[in-house]
Amino acid sequence: MSGLDDRAGAQLRAVLAAFREEVKPELTSPQTKFRAELIDMLLTRLAAEADGGDAGELFWDDMGRLLGQTPANDERARNQALSDLLGHAQGGDGKLVALIAAIAAGEAKRRVALEDRVAENLRVLKTGPSSAGELSISPEDVTGYLRGRFPEDPGIIATRVTVVPGGRSKATILIEFTTADGPREIVVRKDFELGSAGISVVEEYPVIRAAWEAGLPVPQPLWLEERRSAIGGKFIAFSKVRGKSMGTLFASDASPAFLREFAATLAKLHAVDIDKSGLSERLRWAREAHPVRALIDHFYDRYRLLPPEPLMDAAFAHLRLLMKDIGNERALVHGDAGLHNLMGEGDHLTALLDWEFSHTGDPAEDLTYCKYLVEKLIPWDEFMAVYIAAGGRPVSPARMQFFTLWRTLHLAIHTGTAKLAFDSGEDQDLRKAAIGYNTFPKQLRDLAFDLARYTGGSKL
Repeated sequence: MSGLDDRAGAQLRAVLAAFREEVKPELTSPQTKFRAELIDMLLTRLAAEADGGDAGELFWDDMGRLLGQTPANDERARNQALSDLLGHAQGGDGKLVALIAAIAAGEAKRRVALEDRVAENLRVLKTGPSSAGELSISPEDVTGYLRGRFPEDPGIIATRVTVVPGGRSKATILIEFTTADGPREIVVRKDFELGSAGISVVEEYPVIRAAWEAGLPVPQPLWLEERRSAIGGKFIAFSKVRGKSMGTLFASDASPAFLREFAATLAKLHAVDIDKSGLSERLRWAREAHPVRALIDHFYDRYRLLPPEPLMDAAFAHLRLLMKDIGNERALVHGDAGLHNLMGEGDHLTALLDWEFSHTGDPAEDLTYCKYLVEKLIPWDEFMAVYIAAGGRPVSPARMQFFTLWRTLHLAIHTGTAKLAFDSGEDQDLRKAAIGYNTFPKQLRDLAFDLARYTGGSKL
């Protein structure tokens, strides 16, 4: 298929599988069902054509031998050259007869193979593994698990299991169940076995427990389930918190009062004593001589598993040059402290979620993660004034610039990892495709902009 590489067939099949399994069953009107069948048919054929295959390549190899030249790489150019040759052929010499026979035999072989692939895709869609399947958890499965965990309540029963949309590295699931004492609700944060960020809920749990005990606004962690077999992955069970999500990576309707409370919360978080809280034994890089250097080295090793991107190598090199200018902070860092990870009720912050990237490091990392959106809503100086008044320490411009660049590079590593998982067939979930093919290029654009800004004039 012209213009598509050898991964396109797998990519289109992943789109088609999600369309068949998650979209088509929800359609109800005759017109939308009809349009869905047309889309299904089109995607089925495109996936089959994108696969290519030996039959097509062998056809063009044969043509090259007969024509005495190497066929063009572009399929349109190949077809045009062959069409022109046949259109201007004269007479009935043996070479022309052989060419016609070869075209007929080769075309029959490759087009029969294509239609066989289309028919096979219509009958049984062959796709790679997908973490989307890990979201299919029935109330019956949850009931069985709960009765095993709480044998003193044999009548316990799960009444509803609802997947919260948007989880990319972990699944968030709302579970409603009835006990002898009445109805209850919990929230489960579950590992994906496929294509995870490499950080398990098992590592998150002690940090969240310490944050809860320190009085930070986090959902109460009820228990940790370390068995993968329980409901298809290790998970943490939380109490349900009030409020709504306070935004995305790019937008929020948070009030100034809410953001001031957020600033004070970050100050309290960064003041947690990692030794007295017991986190020094569990928190990443707590025992390293220079936690930020350990952070950069760790993610450089993660980056080296991806296809090379000179821009990302340049960003790592620049950060290492600046390491001497940023000091050696050793605070508790959330690692993903954006408004997309906040729950709120009016002006009140009810929960800071998703602690999977927490580690020992520099508070400037959390501040740069939220600055992009916060300063669109209130002046950054106002946010920092509240932060410092609540116990946070001043942060130098050098540290803010360092971690502004790191924020974009860090996100590029994660989104690039999602792209690799999809391209390699490790995880054919459309979430990985969306991250890899939409967000990853945007992160590279932002990284290029940040790196150019910091190397083209201003000196840290």
